[in-house]
Amino acid sequence: MKTRHPLGLLARARTRAGSLLTLFAICVTATIVAACGGSSASTSAANTPLSVVAPVVDCSKLASVDISDIGGAGSTITSATVTAATVNGATVNYCTVKGTLAPSNTFEVALPVSTYTQRFAELGCGGLCGNLSDPTQQSSFSFSYTCPLVQKGGFVTAATDMGHSGQSSAWTTNPQQQADFAYRGQHITTLAAKKLIQTYYGQAQKYSYFVGCSDGGREALMAAQRYPSDYNGIVAGAPAAHFQIQNSLYHGWSVESNSTTGTSTGNAVLYADKVAVLHKAVVAACGGQPGVPDGLLTDPRMCNFDPASIQCPNGATNTASCLTAAEVSTASKIYGGPMDATTGERMLAGSPQLGSEINWIGVEVPTTNSTATPVPVTGLFSYSIVTGAYNLIFTGSPSMPNIDTFGYQDASFYPNFLQANHPLMDATNPDLSAFQKAGGKLILWHGWADQHISPLFTINYYEAMQNTMGASNVDAFARLYLVPGVGHCGGGEGFPNIDLVTQITGWVEQGSAPNAVMTYQTNSSNVVTASRPMYPYPAVPQYTGTGDWHNGANYTQGAPLYNAPTPTWAGISFYSPYTATTEGVAAP
Repeated sequence: MKTRHPLGLLARARTRAGSLLTLFAICVTATIVAACGGSSASTSAANTPLSVVAPVVDCSKLASVDISDIGGAGSTITSATVTAATVNGATVNYCTVKGTLAPSNTFEVALPVSTYTQRFAELGCGGLCGNLSDPTQQSSFSFSYTCPLVQKGGFVTAATDMGHSGQSSAWTTNPQQQADFAYRGQHITTLAAKKLIQTYYGQAQKYSYFVGCSDGGREALMAAQRYPSDYNGIVAGAPAAHFQIQNSLYHGWSVESNSTTGTSTGNAVLYADKVAVLHKAVVAACGGQPGVPDGLLTDPRMCNFDPASIQCPNGATNTASCLTAAEVSTASKIYGGPMDATTGERMLAGSPQLGSEINWIGVEVPTTNSTATPVPVTGLFSYSIVTGAYNLIFTGSPSMPNIDTFGYQDASFYPNFLQANHPLMDATNPDLSAFQKAGGKLILWHGWADQHISPLFTINYYEAMQNTMGASNVDAFARLYLVPGVGHCGGGEGFPNIDLVTQITGWVEQGSAPNAVMTYQTNSSNVVTASRPMYPYPAVPQYTGTGDWHNGANYTQGAPLYNAPTPTWAGISFYSPYTATTEGVAAP
């Protein structure tokens, strides 16, 4: 994958509004400005320029830079050459440096030859990573819609495979590679990139950023928690911060819920055609707001839709436009999540939300229809996610559960199986006081229609930050945005084109705290067809009642529709402050 989760690619393939990462030409001045234009209701941050800095040495000289002080013995740069990339239709030259940080962290740093604006951005890697994205490509720079700093090659960018490559799972039982994936790989790549910046331009970067989604969002939060001085600003999208929960109970429950046997031995119950029926009914029941017939659920928690309301009558011979009893049961389980059999306690902070159904296709449910050949649940993407991360979670456990024996109905699963590796793999520590003290700024965001990671987990983490640090302290350095109708890291039926690079650079560099952030829909020709502002959680966009409802200018900041705290659940203690561990590997 590139820097985004491959699951996000599935979601984006189904968007009717265009890709999150589509960028089109805009006018920029001769000096690239401090923040990008066009995506925010606040533009004061776009007025102060940072000068372009030229290299002081030839690119080839970077091949001899010693990085063993960062990665250890065996760390080496393998090449440093000038390459050309097409950025927004123009050619941008980069000094592209490739190398390895011991023992096996492959990395690449792209240093602009003539457009560098004293900014550095580390790019997150999604899924279980394992491949190296090209940091010169705009598609690697998430959430930068219409941003001239990205379009004109203003950043030095860096990416890493996080210590392993290929599809083999052997690395998942190697303590060093576990540590590199958990936290070390991105950090040492950042240190190497900063050393290269100092050498190439003769001065350090002025500002450093991290941008990532999915596991890249987890990596972003891991940086804020473990290395609070690495970055001035962080954008964390749909973070898989609760890595262990996500890759065991969460996706495992989707498999069990959609199985004819209730285990991994069964076939799928719910298929693509019936998910479409379900989604249509949810939209009819809860979609839109007065004067806005777009079908989007502004806050799905306000929807009380019951799948049983579209259950087929007994004895029905044509079930194409309704759900069978078994399909109703599966949908209800996916929405509801597992519960402790003794206490009735929720096992998860949240599940896929109402309105996300159309994005389940290819993840929770097969891509085929119910009239086609039955699909074993072992063929579901959710199943592959669980099996891929299995060793990262359970290596070292006293006994090894499997997808059918996860504690779906037993809250002791948390202390018995997930606690040991929690301080290593998870990034749910809500105490970011060191990051705040260092002057860091954080933007969290999540699509309400995310099919992979429930936005309720991100809400829960934000609430935990407020409970730990105080709401006013959190408001001074962090924002959370929830985007209706948007899937995992983009896609869906909402407004997935978002420029959060503008917001984070403006906040860090100009002190312009973000409020309204404009989001966009585009057609197949990349023409904007609609816009909608989003506001810091828990505020929501509200149509003014006049003017074209497609136009974001006709919305204002509305009061929260739902503001009750996340209900208690079995793993809530994982969202309390804790001391991170290093898996026996000394952190740099």
